[in-house]
Amino acid sequence: MTNAYVEYRPKSGDQTHGVTHHVVIVNNQEVGGTFSTQLSAEKWACAQGHTVHVARERHRQDRPNPAHWRISDCRP
Repeated sequence: MTNAYVEYRPKSGDQTHGVTHHVVIVNNQEVGGTFSTQLSAEKWACAQGHTVHVARERHRQDRPNPAHWRISDCRP
């Protein structure tokens, strides 16, 4: 399984900055288009067979740091 990361856009270190959409990142590339919610992006990535990682805190998205992510259980 390939790791997929659900990230918000636009990216910002500011916790109060608004979110317009979410994307799925696989191999450092955005795949699957844009999603209006984190959950819809997560479900799409699960359906593609990826191991899905969702940010614990929106403004912290350091992919190499496992503490910033929770792994989705990908249940239907």
